[in-house]
Amino acid sequence: MAKQPAQIVLHPLRSDGSATYTSPNGLHTITVGVNYPVEVPYRSDELPDSTLVEVNLRPANAVSLVKERHVESLVKQTLQSIIRQEETPRMLLQVTLQITSVEVDEDLPGGIKAGGQGETYLPVLASAINAAIAGCLDAGVQMKQIAGSALIGVGYDGTCLLSPRVKDRRRCRSMHVFAVDGTGGVVLAESEGAFKMADWTRALETARLLVEGQGDGVTGVLEGLRREIGEGREE
Repeated sequence: MAKQPAQIVLHPLRSDGSATYTSPNGLHTITVGVNYPVEVPYRSDELPDSTLVEVNLRPANAVSLVKERHVESLVKQTLQSIIRQEETPRMLLQVTLQITSVEVDEDLPGGIKAGGQGETYLPVLASAINAAIAGCLDAGVQMKQIAGSALIGVGYDGTCLLSPRVKDRRRCRSMHVFAVDGTGGVVLAESEGAFKMADWTRALETARLLVEGQGDGVTGVLEGLRREIGEGREE
């Protein structure tokens, strides 16, 4: 079980939809602004029968480089899998993700913030997917399924760790991010490290429990998203 649950705050920005998402154990806080539907800037980029999806990720205190571009492409791929792109053809769904805080490596003198270019992209990927989906729901983007993502580490003893922090990731032989929809279907799967198929399967089942909220009485990612969106619309 993650020691600190995820937190979602809606409407921090004056966009069509916006949210601030803090991942379990406080690995990242990401603020997202969503503009939808908007006109495509260049006519040549229009999709005649579909919505164009654009995702931009900005690091906390640096410029976007290779890692951020890769995360952007995976978040875009996830959104394209779950939104109803045919509802707004020739229009643009614009998602801007700003990382506002990252965890500190407590084992180093003075603490050094995680997330450099040489580090794994998986923790920020899991947070970015959940933030993007929260923002899209707040903007009223029509979806085929609501999905949520989870970061799972597999230790050398085979134990699955939920949203492991920097010091815990050093005890993991592999890391996994799964995006899972409301039916339990896998929308996205990304892995790093050395693992067997049994490890991967166990990590997936753990992610499903975290996303769907069926483990240890903990509110799942999907339940948290639905609750926040429902309360936001009532206000």
